Amino acid sequence: MTSSPKIRFARREDAAVIADLVTELARFEGKVGACTPEFIERWAFGSAPAFELLVAETDSGVVGYLAFYRAFSLFKGGPVLLIENVYVREALRGQRLGRKLLAAAAAEGRRRGYIRLELNVRGDNPKTIAFYQGLGLFAPGESVMRSEDAALATLAEECDQ
Repeated sequence: MTSSPKIRFARREDAAVIADLVTELARFEGKVGACTPEFIERWAFGSAPAFELLVAETDSGVVGYLAFYRAFSLFKGGPVLLIENVYVREALRGQRLGRKLLAAAAAEGRRRGYIRLELNVRGDNPKTIAFYQGLGLFAPGESVMRSEDAALATLAEECDQ
């Protein structure tokens, strides 16, 4: 990098590169599926955005992103900034871009009056866990439970019974 990286909110014209980055992250995690620019445009920049995006930009363009949305904690009594993904291209890791994305998300959450920043991390990724712990994040001792695909459909069918 020749100049200082910039963290900013994503714009509609970033949709294609963000879709590529999401696909890279999915491959990195061994997941299937491809994200498209149309998907990003619809859900991040459409009439009712489901999430927001921060991007890390260098002289070579957008090289990382952080996707987040608002959640709520009944126990803590306030809104939570829930991070869905943080990703920086592998060749640019170690240059504090992930840290800068997380710091920008934390600052935005504070500006909005959010009481907590939260994210999920794979248990089989000790390097990333150590990175987050180094930023002061901690594991509250809870596990994420998930229902999707066929299991979600089966559970939803019980509503009709």
